[in-house]
Amino acid sequence: MKKITNKQYEEYQKLLDDKEHGRILTPDGLRLICSACNYDPTEIGKIMLENLANLQAKGAVSMHPGQDVDPEADNSEV
Repeated sequence: MKKITNKQYEEYQKLLDDKEHGRILTPDGLRLICSACNYDPTEIGKIMLENLANLQAKGAVSMHPGQDVDPEADNSEV
């Protein structure tokens, strides 16, 4: 039997808590969003980005470590 670290256990507990409180996007949830937007990619993207911004403003989610706030930002040196 494999053992997990305390950090892995804490992450698992967070996952269970997110699942319990509906903070995980399921395939059915994604289908609902897509059908509500008539499968228009622009509208789907707009809704997803608006929700992400709202969740970030509330502190419910954060960017992954090392990920830029704007992934399309020009990082080249001038």
